[in-house]
Amino acid sequence: MTSPTTPVQVAAALADPARLALLAALLEGEATVTELAGRLDLAQPRVSTHLARLRAVGLVVPVAMGRHRAYAVNAARVKPLLDALYATGPAAVARPGRQAGRERRRDTPLRRARTCYDHLAGVAGVTLLDRMRQRKWVTEHAEDRPGYRLTPAGTRALTRRGVALGDATTSRRQFATACLDWTERRPHLGGALGAGVLEALKARGYVRRTTGARVIRITRPLTDWLRG
Repeated sequence: MTSPTTPVQVAAALADPARLALLAALLEGEATVTELAGRLDLAQPRVSTHLARLRAVGLVVPVAMGRHRAYAVNAARVKPLLDALYATGPAAVARPGRQAGRERRRDTPLRRARTCYDHLAGVAGVTLLDRMRQRKWVTEHAEDRPGYRLTPAGTRALTRRGVALGDATTSRRQFATACLDWTERRPHLGGALGAGVLEALKARGYVRRTTGARVIRITRPLTDWLRG
């Protein structure tokens, strides 16, 4: 019988920036060792070693992907952990990998708009956060930590646009995090608020998720949503 994982073991597994980067990458979707190595510009044996460590504490699980083995995260455990780390410092910040560079050079649909766990990422996600900050709907925390607080103007604006702020504020996860974007290397909006914004965009027909993929299709200009 396997012994239960202790908090000390989990903390030790999260102590390496490369493992944090792997978890952040897997939150965007299942991936093989080869894909992760290319995305993060790490040697495949090193990726395998890190995945074994994360698997030992129950943070990643192997999944079948055709003839290959891929890995996925236990999102219910991992997302709150990374949200907490993002709120206290620049966790999981790794130098851009070769795959991110290729996505940018080709300006692929994956780069332009995709999901990152349950919030909007890519150019669309980064731009949307920029516009929300320009309108002073969200402002950075006064404390020296990457994250945001919702202003009274933002509360009114997002409520009118169908964002379920009650659910977001009562969630046990971090409210509004600065989630470092994999391709853009700038933050998009994460946390419970980021999830609420994406749900509101989907509900009102501004975005549509591609079946079986992380790509998000923008069906109406997000500038229209911002203008209300």
